[in-house]
Amino acid sequence: MRRTLVAILGAWSLIATSSVAVLARSQVTVEDVLIRGNRRLTADSIRYYIQTRRGDPYNPAQIERDIQALWAQNLFRNIRVYVQDGPEGGKIVTFEVEENPIIRDLKFVGLKSVQESDVLQRFRERRVGVSKEAMWDPAKGQVAKRVLKDLLAEKGKPEATVDIEVEELSTAAVAVTFKINEGPRVRVVKIEFEGNTVFSDKKLRKAMKEVRQASFLTRFTSRDIYHPEALKRSLERVRFFVLADNGYIDAQIGEPKVEMITQGGGIPLPLFRKPKRGLKITIPISEGKQYRFGKIEVEGNTLYTDEQILRIIGLRTGDVVRSTVIQKGVFETLKDLYGANGYIQMTANPRHELRDDPDDPKKGIADFTIEIEEGRQFILNRLEFTGNTNTRDKVLRREMLVSEGEVFNQYLWKQSLLRLNQLGYFEEIKEEHATFRTNDREGLLDIELNVKEKGRNQIQFTGGASGIGGSYIGIDYSTNNLFGYGESLTFSLAQGNLVRYFLFSFTEPYVLDRNVSLGFSLFARSYDFFGGGLGILSGGFLSPGLFGLRGESLFKDKTAGFSIFMSTPLATLTKRWWRLGQFSRIGLSYSYSANSIEDPPVNRDADPNNDIPVTFRQPNIRTSMLVPSFTYNTLNHPIDPTSGKSLFVSLGISGGFLGGNVRLIQPTVEFKYFRPTGIKFLGKETVIGMRVLASHITNYGAPFDSNSLAFVGGIPIFSRFFLGGEDSIRGFGIRSVSPVVPVLQRFSSRNVEAIFADDPDPFKTTRTLPVVPDTAPAPSQRPFIRQSVLEKFVFTDELLTRTLVPVGGDTQLLYNFEYRIPLAGPLSVAAFFDIGSAFNLKGYKDQQIISTPLSQFISPLFVASRRVIPLGHQLLTELASYEQILLNPNGFLATPEEVRIAQRAQGKLPSEVPDGFTQVKIRGLGNTRSEILLSEGARGLRGLRDYRASLGIEFRFQMPVINIPFRLIWAYNPNAKTTPGPNQIFFEEKSVFRFSIGRTF
Repeated sequence: MRRTLVAILGAWSLIATSSVAVLARSQVTVEDVLIRGNRRLTADSIRYYIQTRRGDPYNPAQIERDIQALWAQNLFRNIRVYVQDGPEGGKIVTFEVEENPIIRDLKFVGLKSVQESDVLQRFRERRVGVSKEAMWDPAKGQVAKRVLKDLLAEKGKPEATVDIEVEELSTAAVAVTFKINEGPRVRVVKIEFEGNTVFSDKKLRKAMKEVRQASFLTRFTSRDIYHPEALKRSLERVRFFVLADNGYIDAQIGEPKVEMITQGGGIPLPLFRKPKRGLKITIPISEGKQYRFGKIEVEGNTLYTDEQILRIIGLRTGDVVRSTVIQKGVFETLKDLYGANGYIQMTANPRHELRDDPDDPKKGIADFTIEIEEGRQFILNRLEFTGNTNTRDKVLRREMLVSEGEVFNQYLWKQSLLRLNQLGYFEEIKEEHATFRTNDREGLLDIELNVKEKGRNQIQFTGGASGIGGSYIGIDYSTNNLFGYGESLTFSLAQGNLVRYFLFSFTEPYVLDRNVSLGFSLFARSYDFFGGGLGILSGGFLSPGLFGLRGESLFKDKTAGFSIFMSTPLATLTKRWWRLGQFSRIGLSYSYSANSIEDPPVNRDADPNNDIPVTFRQPNIRTSMLVPSFTYNTLNHPIDPTSGKSLFVSLGISGGFLGGNVRLIQPTVEFKYFRPTGIKFLGKETVIGMRVLASHITNYGAPFDSNSLAFVGGIPIFSRFFLGGEDSIRGFGIRSVSPVVPVLQRFSSRNVEAIFADDPDPFKTTRTLPVVPDTAPAPSQRPFIRQSVLEKFVFTDELLTRTLVPVGGDTQLLYNFEYRIPLAGPLSVAAFFDIGSAFNLKGYKDQQIISTPLSQFISPLFVASRRVIPLGHQLLTELASYEQILLNPNGFLATPEEVRIAQRAQGKLPSEVPDGFTQVKIRGLGNTRSEILLSEGARGLRGLRDYRASLGIEFRFQMPVINIPFRLIWAYNPNAKTTPGPNQIFFEEKSVFRFSIGRTF
């Protein structure tokens, strides 16, 4: 049996082999596959898409499939196939192709609403394949046409038409032109809802963000443009934030109806006039029932109990169902809870079943089941950083609150990113900049965080000319990451004819790799100012024309000192408030400064007769100050934050056990708050920010003994509070918002004597005229002066002027608000509102400033204004002036009539002094006493009534490299005092334009 089976199989094998040989001899094969007509593409590249190969059986059906495969590549505009008999009896298959031409020139004619770069970017996003040096394919052109029309529709041009013209430049190149007729801009002029009974159209429309009715604001935001996808997203917001957030979770929104309508009306002004023609969108809606939470169950949880989860997500039976509560509780809070324990892949799915409320058929009950898939717990295996070309890895690692080898905490990871952003070393770091790689089998997590270094140096050149600062030039340099370890260094230098300034500061953020920052600064300043005191004593009694004073009264304010400061996180001192402590720092600084206000140069030379009155002289001012502080800071950037808050509290103490001779206490509180509004302008997030600043300063113990305006109420005047300027209230001048008090300026003179007017050395001469009583006979010695004439030049506390002086406040309150809108690149705009006041919370005693008696000439003009001169006895004649008087032969003041008679009798000219008459000057010791009536100033909270406010808009341009904004500010001041008032010194304007450099807060 076995032999028979073998024989049968052998016979069958012989028959099959013979059949294959016969079939092979009768079938035609492909001898070769040729490619012709190709210019840019190689033959091998084309053969890649062809399945027909040399030696294969010739198959016409396969050749047809090859042709279809080549057409599918969109590389050719013509394909032909030729089949010829080969010399060996087979077939030679030739594919002749005509490649699509290259686009050598691409134009968009009539395109106005969109930039060409935006069109090409959209082509790339949609993978259209139309660009210069790309192959032209008419099918791609039709796709490009649709994409371009869609883009124009997004810009409010839904009726735009697009035509394509193709010009052959050669057999392999074309020029493609898109001819565009954009048509009119079509705006959405009306949005109506049908079927809504619970919610008004206004409330529903308010939730729509991307598509709105045309209004004044939408002309700038372009949100009155209809686009189907944008409308769909806006209606989803209506469903989520209005309907489902109020319990209407089964509400239905139908297909919107869009139609063109015409209308009229509106305010007949260009920006306020309503469009005559636009789109009306009608949206059908069915609100359904309002549902409340019924049974709430949790499934799949093992790490936490049902009660713990329900408590943390905030869903309670009987409450109205709210989508925002579910979103925050289930998808944010619950995810954070699991993520804090390493369960980063946890997913939660809320599922609900609806039923009628048995107590009210018009209401409903929703039973929720929270399905949880916990996943597994992950341990942080590796944490790596990329992109930090200058900053060392250890700088980033020391800010991380998560550690390798420990269970990954997603909450601490987010806080770590915030801490990195607060450094200011990098561009904003977001969660998507981190790449997570998980090993699900072993529960390990690797993270790669990509950062981008930003400019670490700020260089600013300063200079200018002003009445206060004179002419000067300066340079400021600072860096916040000097050697890549986070060190900060600041250097400032200024030199001018009135101001000289130097500052050097250095801070080490981690001393000996401990979370303790330590720094120091050295500073020196010299400042020359006019003896009138920055406008403080402006009555003119120091005028050379009044008392004959000569030279400029330039006082020199010299300050030099140092400061040492340190801080550490609260978490390093106590674990009690761990979360608060991660973003809180306790600081302590000490500063010592030596200050003196020196006399003008003329008061320090060898000639005592050219001295001028002193109003600010104050030597040996020593301030030794200790400032403990507390800072809480969650701002996401140190310079231009967009979210977070900060609180700064400090208490400055000087004098007493610290030494020095200035005793002050200065508490300060400053709060800042920033958050995104959720509103985007030109695709960028807008931000609101605000600042509240409150500070008070007072002296304790015995006040500093000062005979000048260098101190007011025992407080240095430059330590008191003045508001106004671009860093506080933008619409008012620098230091112009301040309490003002009256100043009575009095003059006294004694030891008056008459000297000859032509004496070559009038200050040092001892040649004086003898004094003769009025009733005594004329002496033989001439000339002489009568007693009554000299008495006219003797004054005792003569009131010169009553003026006002700004003395600064011991308290300041300031509030700033900004709505920041980024425009393009470094350009942004901000609407602002500033309001504040500097006032005195406590009352002060009056002060006196008594100048040192100085030898000076007393002007006859001043005497004439203060004394009643009898008729016929005038101080001023052609031969007398504000510097000198003319005496007659009897020693009395010469009258004009006496002078004329004597000149005619002696044949003198009107400009010549008659014989017997004498020109003299009156010299004496004079001093002033200024009464600063601090008791008459407003005190207590009444000072708040004299607040100032500004509102307006400013444009900012962030300068590269120096990282400082240039600002153009327009401010409107609603309570500016534009007309002179009883307590007004500075001129105030209702609206102002200013240019500034820097930031308000």
